[in-house]
Amino acid sequence: MIEMEKGSAQNQKKAEEGPRLAGTHISIIPEGMEKAELIRSIQELEGHDPCFAQSDGKCPDTNCRFRQECQASAADKFEIDYSRLPALDLEDYEPDIKEEPGVKDESKGSTSYAWIGVGRCGERLVKSFYNLGYKKVLSIGASRHDLDSLDIPQSQKFLMETGKDGTSSDIGSCTKAIQQHQQDILHHTTRIFGTQIDHIMVCFGAGGGTGSGSVVGVIDIAKKYARYIGLENPDKKVGVIMTLPSTGKVDSTLVAKNAYKVANELSQMATAGKISPLIIVDNDKINKMYPGMTVKSLWPSINNTFAGLFDIFNRLSGFSSPYASFDPSDYLSIIESGGCLIMSRTKVDRLDDKFGVSEAVTKNLERTLFAGGLVSTAKLAACIVVGGKKLMADVKGLQDNIDYAFDVFAEITGQATIHRGIYEDNSDSLRVYTIIGGLDSPTARLEELHSDSYFRPNVFDFDGPPLRERKADILPLAEYFLAKEANFYDRPNKVLSSDARKLLLNYSWPGNVRELAKAMERAHELTIGREIQPDALPFEIIFTNSEPYPKEMLPALDKVRRSIIAKALKLTQRREPTARLLGIEPHRLDRLIERLNITLVKRNAGS
Repeated sequence: MIEMEKGSAQNQKKAEEGPRLAGTHISIIPEGMEKAELIRSIQELEGHDPCFAQSDGKCPDTNCRFRQECQASAADKFEIDYSRLPALDLEDYEPDIKEEPGVKDESKGSTSYAWIGVGRCGERLVKSFYNLGYKKVLSIGASRHDLDSLDIPQSQKFLMETGKDGTSSDIGSCTKAIQQHQQDILHHTTRIFGTQIDHIMVCFGAGGGTGSGSVVGVIDIAKKYARYIGLENPDKKVGVIMTLPSTGKVDSTLVAKNAYKVANELSQMATAGKISPLIIVDNDKINKMYPGMTVKSLWPSINNTFAGLFDIFNRLSGFSSPYASFDPSDYLSIIESGGCLIMSRTKVDRLDDKFGVSEAVTKNLERTLFAGGLVSTAKLAACIVVGGKKLMADVKGLQDNIDYAFDVFAEITGQATIHRGIYEDNSDSLRVYTIIGGLDSPTARLEELHSDSYFRPNVFDFDGPPLRERKADILPLAEYFLAKEANFYDRPNKVLSSDARKLLLNYSWPGNVRELAKAMERAHELTIGREIQPDALPFEIIFTNSEPYPKEMLPALDKVRRSIIAKALKLTQRREPTARLLGIEPHRLDRLIERLNITLVKRNAGS
């Protein structure tokens, strides 16, 4: 029995016409009648087409109360013909990467490298490798001037817009910029590197804003590229070369903070096997080893020396030897061993001495350019001896001396797996090369970076009268400090304007030579052009008591003060924070505002 809902005339009419599926509410199902049978009965009564379950889901009747049951019935009929699916395991699937050569490489080693230099220091490092034939190089910088001065093809440079002038130590803007430019940089790596590479090295200087802020992001990009071209285990295929700033340069707490933070982060990544290897070039150690070299000649020499040393091991691993070969698999096992890596080279002076070669090995580890952990923590290492053919043939007992040196090296490196190599060339000398991988991080060296005493300027005050009593020394010292900054950044010298020179000569210099050094560093960084104007000098100099200054320069000084105060007021919009910013008392600021006729900027309503 089917009971119809009563109510409207429309429902009454439906009841008279007979039961229908649409709009019908069934409250009683006859005993023994299955639901599907009931549906068929109703369909027969109405003469409808087959219901949803037989119509491939195209039934137009969306109000049917049996719609859910029909959908379930239709779903039961859905089957997959597995014979028509591709027979593959998605986990093992590898995309078909089209071989791309990229820039033609001219290096001669067993391993094909790609190089990414970030920031000024990284740019100079990769240029040294470029000169040795490693042409797959990409330089990333935030300073157009620095990139333009780099002698590599323009197509292998990438200017990263950070909103800064490229000399800022603010790592935050560079971190954000590298994320924004990620796809553009990946495009450059594809075009320059191609698919025929084995390892990627990222080079940068710790402490600078561009390198420190960008390096982790660049490492991620390098790993993505390694995956794209099908390199297995990208963590082992991306390494880092990091330079630590020297004591003479780290006189800024911000530079110190940057260097310590990024050095620790990369050390942890190396220890965890997230990069391999981490090579730390220690500029402070280099300064102490080569004290007589000028700044301008030191850094190109060091970069070229390091690049040449790196290249030696890559080349040697590609040669066979009638004695003992250091083959490509030996070399890669060290490069991919994680942790820190150090390299060194020493010439053997006393060939007739039984301990001559072993002493050279020991000296190797003492005069390395790198900051590395304890050598006894090494995982893998290699000791390679290269000598002239005549020496190898004529020097009696030389093989025994070399074997003894290998034993000494094995003892020094503790439990490390040792690879050995003996090669001959056309020279008239004998050299020992050592490469050690998997080292613990140089924790003690990094803690020195964190020490406050490490960041004092490399400047000392003379015994005798204070600087204000030695006016003849002020300008020569100022020019010396400016030249030091220019040499460090490898940029043209900047000169002091006439008004700036007068300010320096008439300032009292309570901080003596150290204060002058910091003032010139600030002036150099803030000056975009070649001539340093008074407004680039510290506020202490500009807003000092005017009495000592000659009257003829007071109008120029007032002009500078007016400009600086107006900019500060526009920034803070209040007198108190402006006074704090300029380092002067609020009442003195009020007098200057009145005397210099400075118009105050009115704050917006509600601000």
